[in-house]
Amino acid sequence: MTEDSVLKEARRLRKEGKADEALALLREALRRGQLAPDQVERAGSLIAKLAEGIAPALRVFLLGQCTTSWLAPALTAVAWRHGTLIQVAEGGYDSILQDLAMAPAMRGAETPRPQAVVFLPWNQRLLGGSDELPFWQSAWVLAAERFGARIVQVGYDWVTPGPLGHHLGGDVALIRQANDALRQHLPAGAFFVDLEQVSGTMGRERFYDPRRYHWTKQPFSDAGACLLAEHLWAALRALHTGPKKVFVLDLDNMLWGGIVGEAGPLGVALGDSPEGEAHRAFQFHVKRLAQRGILLAVASKNNPDDAREPFRSNPDMVLKLDDFAAFEAGWEPKPAMLRRIADTLGLGLDSFVFFDDDPAEREQIRQALPEVEVVEVPLDPAEYVRALQAGLWFEAVALTQEDAERGRQYQQERKRREAKQAFASTDDYLRSLDMRAQVGTIDEASLARCAQLVAKTNQFNLTTRRHSPEEIRRLAALPGAIALTLRVADRFGDHGLVSVLIALPQSSSSSSSSSSSSSTLGACDAAAKPGRIEDEEEGRGRYEEVPTLRVDTWLMSCRVIGRTVEGFFFNELLARARDLGYGRIVGEYIPTPKNTPVKDLYDHLGFTRQAEAPDGTVTYTLDLAAAHPAHTLVRGSPPQPLSLPGRG
Repeated sequence: MTEDSVLKEARRLRKEGKADEALALLREALRRGQLAPDQVERAGSLIAKLAEGIAPALRVFLLGQCTTSWLAPALTAVAWRHGTLIQVAEGGYDSILQDLAMAPAMRGAETPRPQAVVFLPWNQRLLGGSDELPFWQSAWVLAAERFGARIVQVGYDWVTPGPLGHHLGGDVALIRQANDALRQHLPAGAFFVDLEQVSGTMGRERFYDPRRYHWTKQPFSDAGACLLAEHLWAALRALHTGPKKVFVLDLDNMLWGGIVGEAGPLGVALGDSPEGEAHRAFQFHVKRLAQRGILLAVASKNNPDDAREPFRSNPDMVLKLDDFAAFEAGWEPKPAMLRRIADTLGLGLDSFVFFDDDPAEREQIRQALPEVEVVEVPLDPAEYVRALQAGLWFEAVALTQEDAERGRQYQQERKRREAKQAFASTDDYLRSLDMRAQVGTIDEASLARCAQLVAKTNQFNLTTRRHSPEEIRRLAALPGAIALTLRVADRFGDHGLVSVLIALPQSSSSSSSSSSSSSTLGACDAAAKPGRIEDEEEGRGRYEEVPTLRVDTWLMSCRVIGRTVEGFFFNELLARARDLGYGRIVGEYIPTPKNTPVKDLYDHLGFTRQAEAPDGTVTYTLDLAAAHPAHTLVRGSPPQPLSLPGRG
């Protein structure tokens, strides 16, 4: 199907009321790179129309010092190519502060607030001598006050080096100084898109269109707008769900040249030829991905022993078997291998990136597992690193110590799985782990890791509220709040910080469930307030002074699900809530496609179901006077007593 025919067919399907089919057609064309840059923008405009009435996964406010009319649809199209429907609202031309100031009034009470704000500068005022940093600082403050949204800040760039040329500083030096200042002062948890690097990968002569800028104040060419949209989407994805977690590789003609079953472990090409050097360079790059926390996995059609032998005996191998969190070698179809890897790691297939030199294998994964990102691998191994980096799969807001230790933690997890086979019962196995937990409060040292977990944890996440670092800091500081972290270790090693719990005092006016944190947070700036309790003798509800605590956020890493860690953390919550004088806890389960593992958690912990909303949200209550500790096989230090202002 030609480029024009794809768009025509999508429009026809829309007219016939077949929006789902039209969206599927456009996504497939975008995934396969069948649309030219100008048609990507047109596809984005059509996707926005087709998605009307569908709740977007992410709402974005795009504000620029230049025209953004071409960039917004390109961003919509790029996000949909990766399987995410987003809603992009644009501000006016160069009216950033005004749009932020007026946004609440313009939105109206019924319009949802954006979850991310993208700031796009242009260099006219900067090159004219203006100090732009205070302007952007004001914009960041307004975005936080109006929306509590996450921020993507694009940097400045130069189109030509200016009158001083390339090597005397001038405009180029000024641009770089401004970008350094933006990076230095950017709020915690914000993402910086380095526009100078982005344009440099394409070349400024292709990336920019001076004629278009003079006519429309839009500086980017069609191709430039699409490339910038790719980087903006990578930034939004990093803020919203985090980078991809698992990199799955083939072996033959990927990590080495040749077929190991024919050439033998010492006969594969590695470092002794231009081809071998390219494969070895690719291994170095993959090794560095593992060192920063990306999990590596093998899916290879090979005899299992042949597949492993180069890692054991070839001295030119950079990667070792211990670098891989999962290793699948055999003759099954690769979709089955990837499903097994996902089960082994306890991660969703939508966190996978697949890299295979065989076009037939790539096509099979695309069709059988559309949630997996498939890299279009070039024929020349010298281009492997560039092809992988072009996808921007592993862009992250920041790296934490837990990221660096993730590969080692999954290696330890493999040893735990092997040890489990020696025990007759699950409790006996869990006792053998000698699990130990350390409870802490959310502070500056743990904030980055907490924000990372809040942004990306899906399975054990009761409400899936995506708070920004600034919002987490604010909630943790509220009088009467309980904001805890949990670290877990066992005899095999340290899991790191694996769980976050934020519970807030609830006023009587907000005692009913809310599916959005923004509707109740404003009532949580005082100590615990009365809540409704049941009078069992008279069979009717009445209000008493029952200080009530509402669990806003409770999440836990999938690495420790099913090991009674949640019971330990719940017992800690009980102890601290009682110590602060609370009489009741309110919890919510807000269903998502991925958090069904915790659907019945509150039931198992002894909470009472109170109400179920049309969207499936279930509200629970727990009378602390009658609450019992949960079963746990985790040891920890006793809870530290806390006190509220005005309480003993």
